[in-house]
Amino acid sequence: MRLLEQRIDLEKNNEDDAIVKTSVKPWGRFCIFLLGAITVISLFSHRRGSRSDDAGLETIVHRSNSYFNGTHEFKTLTILISVDGFHPRLIDAKHTPFLYDLHNLQSSYDINISTTPYMIPSFPTQTFPNHWSMVTGKYPIEHGIVSNVFWDNATGSEFRPNNLDPRIWNNVADPIWQLLQTKSQNEYKVATHMWPGSDVTYEDYEEVPRERMPFYFDNFNQWEPLQEKLSHIFRYVDMPRLTDRPELIISYIPNVDWYGHNFGYDLRDERLQELVAEVDRFSHDLVEGLQRRNLLTISNVIIVSDHGMSNVDMDDEEHVVIWERMFPGDSMSTFVPHLYNEGPMMMAYLENPGDKLWIRDLIKFRLREVYGDEISRKFRVILREDFEPSWKYYQYDNKPHAYDGRVGDIWILADEHYAIVKERKDVRAGIMGTHGYNFGNCSDMASMFIGMGPMFSNEVVPPFENTEIYKMLIEASGV
Repeated sequence: MRLLEQRIDLEKNNEDDAIVKTSVKPWGRFCIFLLGAITVISLFSHRRGSRSDDAGLETIVHRSNSYFNGTHEFKTLTILISVDGFHPRLIDAKHTPFLYDLHNLQSSYDINISTTPYMIPSFPTQTFPNHWSMVTGKYPIEHGIVSNVFWDNATGSEFRPNNLDPRIWNNVADPIWQLLQTKSQNEYKVATHMWPGSDVTYEDYEEVPRERMPFYFDNFNQWEPLQEKLSHIFRYVDMPRLTDRPELIISYIPNVDWYGHNFGYDLRDERLQELVAEVDRFSHDLVEGLQRRNLLTISNVIIVSDHGMSNVDMDDEEHVVIWERMFPGDSMSTFVPHLYNEGPMMMAYLENPGDKLWIRDLIKFRLREVYGDEISRKFRVILREDFEPSWKYYQYDNKPHAYDGRVGDIWILADEHYAIVKERKDVRAGIMGTHGYNFGNCSDMASMFIGMGPMFSNEVVPPFENTEIYKMLIEASGV
C-alpha cells in the first residue's frame, strides 16, 4: 500500500531466501494534504516483505527462516536508534546529507524508506518518559515513568534519570524485550546499548522474570564516542553463533540533547553543525556496515528521537520565573515537601492534598505580585486533575491509572520559550535549550522518524504518536 507517490521536500535551512525490494526513484516536489483517519501500523508494516515495481513479486520475511550472508546464517535483524533531542529541523542537505536523503525517500542503497514530517512525542516531552513509551507502547501515566523527576510515595523515594531502583521500574507495562523474549521462550534475544531504563537489574526480586531484562545490555556512558557506539552495535551483529546473536538491537545517542541543554539550538552554530554531522556519519556507517556484511536486505533500521528542543533566553528576566523570588527560603516547605522542576514545568507534591486549592491560588497570587500580569500570563498554575484530555496524562480518559499518585498535586506550566527554575545562581547565563512542553502547544517538541528495510514501503506517512514504535518492533520481530 502506498500512501504517497511523491516526496515532501523537508529541507529547512539550506541552501537463502531472496528479498525482492522496491527501487528508490527520484520524486518531484509538491504540496500534499493528508486526509482521512489512517492507522500507522497498516501504513508501515502490513507486510514484512516489500514489493518489486519491476517484477510485481512479493516475498514475506518469516522469522523462522535463516539467511546465509556468505559466511554465516542470520535471522532477520531490527536495529532501533534514538538520538535524544534531535528535532527534524536539524536535518538539512549540507550537514546531514545522509539523513536528508532518507527523509526525502532517496538513497544510494537499494532499500525501502518510510518517513514522516515529524513524530508526536508523549507528554511530558522528556527523555525517560518518551523512551519508555517507545518500548512499551504506553503513555507515561500508564507505564509509570511520569517525568524525568518525580516523587514515588509507594517507595518513599524520588526518581531521577540515574535512578535504577527496580521497585520503580517494575511497573505494569512490559518493555518490548520482555514481550519478545518471553513469547519466544528466550529464543529471540534483545540487546540494548544505553537505552534509558534497560540497565535496571531485578536479580534480587524472585517474582520478576529474567526476561524483564534484555538478554544483553550495556550501562550508560554519557561520553562514549559515536564510532565506539557503532562498534558496540556491530559486536552484537558479528557474534559467531546464530543462537547467541540478538535479533533486535536498541541503542541511544545522548550527545545532541546534552549540547542543546547547555547552548541551545542555533543552526548557525558550527559546534552544533559538527555534532549533527557526526550523527549523520554514524547513521551512514551503520547502514554501510550492514551492506558490507550482506545483511541490508534482511535488516530493518529505525532512527528516531524522543523530542525536540526549545530555546530559552536565561538573560531575559521576562522569560524566566524563579521560585525563590516568590517564596523566599523554605517558606513553603511545611506544605510542599517535594518540589521538582525541569525547564518549562514544575510539580509540587503537597503534605496535605486537601490544601491544593488555596496553595494553587497562593502561587498564582505570588506570581502576579512578583512578576506582574503580563509575565504571569505565560505561566499556567493548575491542579493535576485540570490537565486537558488531549495531553493524555493524569486521568485523561476519565478513569484512574496505576501511577496517578506519581503526578504532582499542583503544576506550573510555562509557554514556549519560557521556563520556571529554582536557585537562579545555579543556572548558566545565555541561551538554554529545554523540553517538556506539550507538543500541541510547542512545535519545537517534534521528534524524528525514519524507517528503512524490507518491512517498509517507500512513502511519507502522516505524523503519528511515538507509542507506535512498540507495534513496529513487534511486527518486525515476527514472534
